[in-house]
Amino acid sequence: MTVEKAMEQNLERSTKPPCWMPQIGMTFNSYEEAWDFWVKYGGRIGFDVRNNYTNKSDLDQLVTSSRFVCSNQGSRAEEKKYVVAKRNRAHTRTGCQVRMGITLLRETMTYKVHDLAVEHNHLLQTPQTSHLMPSQRNISKHQAVEIEVAYDSGITPKAAHEFLGRHVGGSANLGYTQRDHKNYLRSRRQRDLLYGEAGSLLKYFQDKIVENPSFHYAVQLDCEEQIANIFWADARMIADYAHFGDVITFDTTFGTNKESRPFGMFVGFNHFRETVVFGAALMYDETFESFKWLFNTFLSAHNQKQPQTIFTDQDIAMGKAVSEVFTGAWHGLCTWHISQNEVKHLSPQQTEGSSILADFSACMYEYEEKEEFEDVFDAMRQKVRKVTWLDSIYNLKEKWAECYMSDVFTIGMRSPQLSESLNSNLKGHLKSDLDIGRFLNRVERVVEEKREKELQSEYESRKKLPRIMMMTPMLVQASKLYTPALFEVFQAEYEKSMATYTKGSNGSNDFIIAIGSLDDQFILEDEHKVTANPFDQTVSCSCRMFERIGLLCRHALKALDLVNIKLLPEKYVLKRWTREAKCGAIQDMHGRQIVEDPKLSTTLRYRYLYQQFLPLASRAVDFEECYLLVEEALHAVSKKVEDKIKQTYSDGIAKSNDQSTSQLAQNLAHVSGLKKKESRKRVTKRKTNWIDKLQKTKKRKPEEKAEEENLQTDVEEHQECEAISSYAQLLLQRIRLKLLCQSGLMLQKYVTIRYTQELTAQVTMFRRVRTHS
Repeated sequence: MTVEKAMEQNLERSTKPPCWMPQIGMTFNSYEEAWDFWVKYGGRIGFDVRNNYTNKSDLDQLVTSSRFVCSNQGSRAEEKKYVVAKRNRAHTRTGCQVRMGITLLRETMTYKVHDLAVEHNHLLQTPQTSHLMPSQRNISKHQAVEIEVAYDSGITPKAAHEFLGRHVGGSANLGYTQRDHKNYLRSRRQRDLLYGEAGSLLKYFQDKIVENPSFHYAVQLDCEEQIANIFWADARMIADYAHFGDVITFDTTFGTNKESRPFGMFVGFNHFRETVVFGAALMYDETFESFKWLFNTFLSAHNQKQPQTIFTDQDIAMGKAVSEVFTGAWHGLCTWHISQNEVKHLSPQQTEGSSILADFSACMYEYEEKEEFEDVFDAMRQKVRKVTWLDSIYNLKEKWAECYMSDVFTIGMRSPQLSESLNSNLKGHLKSDLDIGRFLNRVERVVEEKREKELQSEYESRKKLPRIMMMTPMLVQASKLYTPALFEVFQAEYEKSMATYTKGSNGSNDFIIAIGSLDDQFILEDEHKVTANPFDQTVSCSCRMFERIGLLCRHALKALDLVNIKLLPEKYVLKRWTREAKCGAIQDMHGRQIVEDPKLSTTLRYRYLYQQFLPLASRAVDFEECYLLVEEALHAVSKKVEDKIKQTYSDGIAKSNDQSTSQLAQNLAHVSGLKKKESRKRVTKRKTNWIDKLQKTKKRKPEEKAEEENLQTDVEEHQECEAISSYAQLLLQRIRLKLLCQSGLMLQKYVTIRYTQELTAQVTMFRRVRTHS
């Protein structure tokens, strides 16, 4: 190759326009491809774009010609140039002639550029500001998911936008502004409100059924076909109840939604002694009929499996419903509620040197003999002046006193730990003024937090080996069978069995076993009678720990050792406490095998691709040639993926969406709305007048302020969606609301004069607008 020829080739390369520059004669395979090209060109150069006109064929509705222009094309209408307003908008039309015209070539079914002008008559945007142009701002599906997840997690739009911007190297790389972020959330909430509260509720449940067919929900309608009571349980709850539903507790004292509806949860203990949720309910009232419907629905969702024990609060209607529905269960009272009432009623009676609160707690947990319990309780009643609450709780002693519950299987749930933990979590997420949609999402977050904790415990149990005190056959066996949390309890009992003292058996298998104290004065205490049979490998203790918790006590372990049983008999190893507690297939009420996470494979694929793409992007952006190579490859792969989806799955997805929409429409046709309940809020502070409100401002925490902003946005949007169409009715509504807010705070005469003047002004303005229109 000669030097002259090489110079000619280099000159051609330098004069050839880049591929992103429009040219006369350029062709595109589709109208959308031409428009995308124009949008990207405007982003590179620094001008906003719009479509000037589009012509379609009357025969096949194909676009035959179109013109894309700069957004500054044309000029403002003459009648709008000289309009005097309080705040005039700035002019944006400069008569710019930049354009690209395309026309359809029927022979090749492509679009050809036949008209082009690229010279602007105005300032162009810089690369630092080009991302702010409307045509360059777009929220992708992936970004929409991130926005919704952040919103559902309680993160404010401002904080979420800042976080997502940092994740991609700055808000300029995000592709949308903070205003777009808020507008997207506004549009989403407005779409949800179009269904109404009842529609939003049913849509939420319908979406869950689409995700997992084993999701179960039920609603109870009143005589006016309004939704009164609601129950729901997802696939994981149904499976967990099948594994751990032997002992449950139901509580309706958690935080409620904005209508002060009682919200209750069916909860229990898993094999790590952590909280697990079996179902949730949002009720209209706390009557016997409502509780009976709820408990029957709960059993129906869980294949009519009755629990062995159920704990509730001290509610008469609830107790009656429990006795009628849970016929095979023992009913007890939750000690957490009793402890709260204990402090409320007995604290005023507590004096210096008195031990009323301690005595009552001892009656709940310590005394094993009924005679001892009666003596202490009688002495306690003599110390207080008012015995109304003590008398009422004494009549229910069989439901809460330790000595009356020696044979009740409670798995240790009498401890206030479970209720305190769940109440704390719900208090941090649920607010009294949440709408139904956000309320359901917050409940879902609480449940997910509990499940995440279980996964963490499962991970720790598989990673870490338990610390064994001594390498005996029974402890080694137990460390392999039990979860770490239960093994710690078992090992503590085994350790105490080493300090036991056997008084004698008289040649039989009956033992009197006591625990010796470890101080200087050796004293025998905690004495119990134990019977052990080495032939059928059975053991029973008068302390009844195995019958109550499901683990052998120190006395029984000592007796097994005395009869030379060195391994735990299989009958004394409850599956619910073992590492294999969740093994086995579970069926839902329709006979389908429950799949707890049907999207698990999709999640794993997403995680793998994300981990592959992220390092590739981080590496490629450092070099322009690598960046262009990756961009070209991604564009080709994206096109292939979209074609594959359209070819294989589009019909199935459309059919599924149609079925879901049809089902939702059928459900909405049977209900007339969500039954309203007036909220009754306790007034704890003096009502302040309007002057005090102007003079005093309370500093709020950032998270409280952010939460209030979100709630205020929701209220405003709800008002927009339910706005009164009549302008006169809107005026009357405003006046009525203002009079209501100001009633009792200002003179009635002043109120009347002020709002009469305001009404006159509003009516005058209304007439002017109507005349001009």
